[in-house]
Order: sequence, then structure tokens, then C-alpha cells
Amino acid sequence: MEQKILVKKIFQDVINPGNCFHCGLCEGLSKKLFKMSDSVRGPIPKLIRKPILKDIPDLKKILHACPGRGFPYNYLSTKIHSKKKSKLVGNYNDLFVASSNKKDIRQKSSSGGVVRSLLIELIKSKKVDFVCMLDGKKNKVLDFDLLITNNLNKILNVSQSIYQTTPLLHRLKNLKKNKRYVFVGLPEHIASLKVLKLSYPKEFDHIKILISIYSGTNMYPGAIEFYLKGNGIKTLKDVRKINWRYGEWPGKLRIITKTNRILSLKKFYYNYLIPFFISKNCLITPDFTGELSDISVGDAWSPKLESKGYGYSVIISRSKLLDKIINNLQKKNILSLKKINLINAIKMHAHMLEFKKVGSFLRIEKLKKKGPVPQYDLEPVNVTFSRRLIEIIIGIIISFASSNIIKSSFSFINSNFMGYLFQSLRKFWKHMSKPTKRKGLKNLKFIKVNNNRLKEFF
Repeated sequence: MEQKILVKKIFQDVINPGNCFHCGLCEGLSKKLFKMSDSVRGPIPKLIRKPILKDIPDLKKILHACPGRGFPYNYLSTKIHSKKKSKLVGNYNDLFVASSNKKDIRQKSSSGGVVRSLLIELIKSKKVDFVCMLDGKKNKVLDFDLLITNNLNKILNVSQSIYQTTPLLHRLKNLKKNKRYVFVGLPEHIASLKVLKLSYPKEFDHIKILISIYSGTNMYPGAIEFYLKGNGIKTLKDVRKINWRYGEWPGKLRIITKTNRILSLKKFYYNYLIPFFISKNCLITPDFTGELSDISVGDAWSPKLESKGYGYSVIISRSKLLDKIINNLQKKNILSLKKINLINAIKMHAHMLEFKKVGSFLRIEKLKKKGPVPQYDLEPVNVTFSRRLIEIIIGIIISFASSNIIKSSFSFINSNFMGYLFQSLRKFWKHMSKPTKRKGLKNLKFIKVNNNRLKEFF
């Protein structure tokens, strides 16, 4: 009976109300109980057999580490033993702007080549036995899986940024307990793994290092098909290859068809797809930087760096081991590092940090009226009326753009025109909302929240 109650809770708290983060944890921690199934709203876990008594320990782990139920980030931050504290980016030791000095790594990377450099060094120095990260399946378009490898060539040539909801934790059961792994994922994946490592240390000791990629907005499947229609291509079957961040930083969306037609669109132009396909999970999490990771890496956005057309990454180092590794890479002239302060690190992503640290709670507040929502142990206080008004406008835009009728209507409009229009409107919107959002971020204060989710960790 208990197993049925636990399964029912997974559906009631997460799947049915649409709080699923599409992470694959249900499949990865159970023994052929769940299977990730594709849908227009991203991959969703499906129950493929009746739960039995032996499933209870797995189901408890799933519920405990499910990002769709929220995490007590403030409490968990006490488990990150770093030198400095920040409610915006998480605890940290040092902050850097960095880039790889290796030409082959830089050419194949989305931005600075930092993650590939770290992974190659971890394998070479035998700190880990295998790397776990998302990669595209060979000769398949928009079909991804967890790559588990120690092959340096595969690490070097792994897929670039992937802007589509994709499971990453569904193969946890394939990891061997007598091997050591470094795991690269989005903030929600890393948070789940950190919770598992803290709550079940013996069972998850083989996952040694957690690397998080900054993640602001993600998209449901269908975005590329939408883009193709705007360029006169009827189906995904006509596509041979897709690169999300091709060429000189910050890169561009590049698609090669089977007839060798090449489509390309600047990164900031193809962001026009976001309002039409933005995933709900990225709207209901306050974690942008991967606060529970050992090290976090994102694009180093700044006018000065962007004008160089040369990829740079911002690094948040949170562990002594990773501190040593990145410093060694600098000494070997593999990485270029420049320390920055917290203010500059925040400036690079102020808009998205505010979108997460304030906006997510305003959206959750609204969703509470409809059913269960993720629970967190901090929330912002004294949010101004003007900021709440901005969130209402954002909600209306997303609701309007994500409707099937609107998507169908807009899908046939030329993507270059849509990209230019979106970029122009985006600049105008950022200019109009910047005073409210920046002021709010600067003066942002949080209050601790006691809830049932927090109690699960004591």
C-alpha cells in the first residue's frame, strides 16, 4: 500500500500539476518502474508497471530529490563549505572570467571552453574515471542522451549548448559504484544529485564532482520545427545537422538540410523562439547558477567582452579541489583566468538573476491557487507594485505566444524578420524594465520560509 501512496504523491505533487523538470530522475532511480516519454510539453515520466513493495526505497529517494517539489536552498547552502556567501549566486570561493588557450577546444565550445578543459584535465589527472554529460546521438537530429565516457576525443567533440528540455538523470542506474564520475548538468540536475549525495552518501559516493551550466530559459520540443516552417522547410526529416551555437562567439543557430541548404540565425535573434516554447520548469525555479555545484560556468556577458567576438566564461568556484584544478590549468597555460568581484559577476547576468530570484516566486505565488507548487525555504520580501506589474505583462506575453493558435499563425513568418523584431522589442523591454528590475535586485532581501519540504531534510 505504501508504494501506491508514494507513486500517487509523485503524480499529485509533480506530474499532474505540470511541475515536472523533465530530469529523468524517476527512471534513473527506479527499476523499470518509470520510463521517460516524449510529449509536446517535454519528456514526462510514465508508469510502465504496478509498483511493488521493493520499490519503496527508490520511490522515497525520487520524492526526496525531485526538483519539481523544490529544494531548501538556504538550508542546503550550509552544506557548501565555501569562503563567501551570496543569496544570488550561491556560496563560493572565487569568481573568474576565463577562456581556453587551446584553439581546438575554443572552436568546438559554446563560449570559453572552460567545461571541456576541466573535463579533459579531470580524466588526464585521474581524479575521475568517467565524464557524464549530455550529447546528441550519432547521425540523429534533436535526439540526445547521457554520454558516459573517458574518451578525450569524445569529450572534445561533445555537443554544444542544447536548448531543449531533455532528461539527464535517467541513466543513473547505469553508473558503477566502483568507478568515479564527474557530472555536468543544469542547476536542477546538479541540485538533485547534491541532495542524493548528502542524504544517501554511501549510495552516491561514486558521483565525485558536480559541474553546473548556468541555465536561464529552456524550450519545449517543437521550437526547431517552428523555425523550419518560417524558412519553408516542412519537416525535421529534411534536416541533416543542427548547431545551436555555431561559429564565432556568441554563435548562431545553424541548420544544414539534406539538400545542403544552410540556415543560420544570430543567437540573440533565435531567442525569439523562447516566448512560444518556454518550459514551465525554468519559470518556477530560483536557481540560475547551479548553487549546489562544485563549480558553475556560464557565458561572460559584458559589452567589452562581447565586442571582441571571442568566447569567455564566468566561473563560480565552490570547492577546494576545483580551485586547485583551475589554478593548475592557468599555470599550464591551458586556461586564461581573471578574478572578478561579485558585483561584476552579477552584472553579467543581472536580468536573468532577477527573473529567477524575484520572478519565479511571483509566478509560484500565482500558481498556488491552482494546485501544488515547488517549495523553497527563501522568498523575496517587499516586491514593489511596479515589479509585480512587469511580471503580469511577462505572463500575458508567454500565455499569448504559447497558445497553439498563435504558434500556428506565427510559424510561417520569416525567422530573420521575427528575430530582428524580437531583438528590437527585447532591447526596448530591457530598457523600460531595467530601472525597476535592477533597483529591485540591488535592494533584494529574503525571508526564511518554513514549510513541509524543508522539514523533510531534518
